[in-house]
Amino acid sequence: MKNIILTSNGFINSSPRSKEIDELFQKITKEKKVLIIGNATLGGSNASQREAIKNNFENVGAKQVDIIDITKENINDILTYEIVYTMGGDPRYLLDLVETTNIKEILTKFLKSGGIYIGESAGSMILGNNLKWIWEIKKGTKPKYDIKPTSYEGLGFTTYNIFPHWNTVKEDIKKKVLEYSETITPLNDGEFIEIEVFQAK
Repeated sequence: MKNIILTSNGFINSSPRSKEIDELFQKITKEKKVLIIGNATLGGSNASQREAIKNNFENVGAKQVDIIDITKENINDILTYEIVYTMGGDPRYLLDLVETTNIKEILTKFLKSGGIYIGESAGSMILGNNLKWIWEIKKGTKPKYDIKPTSYEGLGFTTYNIFPHWNTVKEDIKKKVLEYSETITPLNDGEFIEIEVFQAK
């Protein structure tokens, strides 16, 4: 089984999911311990979905589901779970996590030990090498994209530059994406990509 799943809208209820993604989540999370990383919601974006996602995992048979905002103090808790689901929201908070903690090292250990990572929106974006493209394309669309983060460095687990919610993106932004110098992978709500990195030992 692939150990990274890149999604657009993941397991949220506010936009349509596909039958395939619901079946996949049920298959991989049944009887497993699931950690929901909520850091991207700290600015309020997507925060209302936290409990709903937890309930969705419980409803497909996960034996334990916890929502945690990761810090330097609790980051090793990741290694006690079998599934890590990183919520969407504001990617800036995930960039801060990469810059200020050893989360890349911890997630590498997690994946090598057989864990599965599921990204939702920003949680998928952060797996790329560099997220500067997001700010360059979205500058002027929201105040948060007019303020540059201190670092654009992502986790570097994939070469995909995921642009989520493609089915809802305005035409002027789509035009910028298509003209951008680097390859960007659009992902509609309900779609997902499975990849394997750090093959489990």
